[in-house]
Amino acid sequence: MNKEYYHALEKKLNFEDVLLDALPNPIYYKDIKGDFIRCNTRFSELTNTCKKEIIGKSAYEFFPKSAADRNKLIDKEIMKTLQPYEDEVHFIKDNGEVRYYNLSKAVCQDKSGVVKGIVCIMTDITQRIKEKEILIQQSKFAEMGEMIASIAHQWNEPLVELSAQVQKMELFYSTNQIDKEKISNFVEDSMIPIQYMSETLSDFRNFLKPSTVKNEFDLKKAIREIFDIVGKQIFYFNIKVNFDYDKNETFMILGYKNQLKQVILNIINNAKNKITAAYENIDFEGVITIKLRNKKNLTVIEIIDNAGPIKDEIKGQIFDPFFTTKENGTGFGLYMVKTIIEDKMSGKVSARNNGNNVIFSIEIPHKEV
Repeated sequence: MNKEYYHALEKKLNFEDVLLDALPNPIYYKDIKGDFIRCNTRFSELTNTCKKEIIGKSAYEFFPKSAADRNKLIDKEIMKTLQPYEDEVHFIKDNGEVRYYNLSKAVCQDKSGVVKGIVCIMTDITQRIKEKEILIQQSKFAEMGEMIASIAHQWNEPLVELSAQVQKMELFYSTNQIDKEKISNFVEDSMIPIQYMSETLSDFRNFLKPSTVKNEFDLKKAIREIFDIVGKQIFYFNIKVNFDYDKNETFMILGYKNQLKQVILNIINNAKNKITAAYENIDFEGVITIKLRNKKNLTVIEIIDNAGPIKDEIKGQIFDPFFTTKENGTGFGLYMVKTIIEDKMSGKVSARNNGNNVIFSIEIPHKEV
């Protein structure tokens, strides 16, 4: 090879470097072993490492092991299938700031079709993620009103019990019947409803805390925790709840527990409100059914109500932001449901009519890719 060839090649590479550095996205190339062979300035800034020190090293040198392990599996899969892949990741910068990126990956092949590595273009989606989080929190505040009403219903009975205990002690005092045993019984009997009320508040506080890390959790237990809070209120509205799943079957979910509880609670509250509105016009027994089943590599949650179908003209809009049929609705609820299930938990959510029933179906993968 002559000097002219090397000169032309160098000019071409320099031009490509200038072109890559002009782009606002972090970009990198990896070989088939997973080592970086090229990157632009934006990627260098993201890793806080100069380009020369990046080349020849792997993702394990710059990113958490869990993220590097996940991307290694993804890279191996797309080099086998030759299909492009998109993923979302987050990075914590040295100053503690969290940035979110969409990764668009594709396979690099030579002229003969031999796989030589992977190219990845990263798009900063931090602002979009933050806006979605704001909408989710706004939706959560709307759900708080429903939960506070539920707590009020749950506290009514223990407050009546406490009132009776206090009146009984007043009677004992006025008739000079107080002794050590009666005081002990009074304290013991009073602590039962107080403990119950304390647990209700604890459940409420746990609901407000967002889950920031994906964990494996028991779906049946999560649903029980929801009904510990809202069950009595639903019963108060004369709505029957059916649980349709095999009690011996395991339903484990990898995801954000509190966010999923928020999703299920939102759909249940929608069903409750729909049924109570229907009670004003027709005489029927309102029923909400919670159905769980494992299907291949998915867990499927179905929440069914019998208060009439979704109208055809709004079927395609119910998950849109700001769309609502309620007079004072925000339009965040079902949009929040879609955002959490599809963006945060890599699942799917849909709604369909089945005669007079509406079925909300949630599909969540058993594990990440």
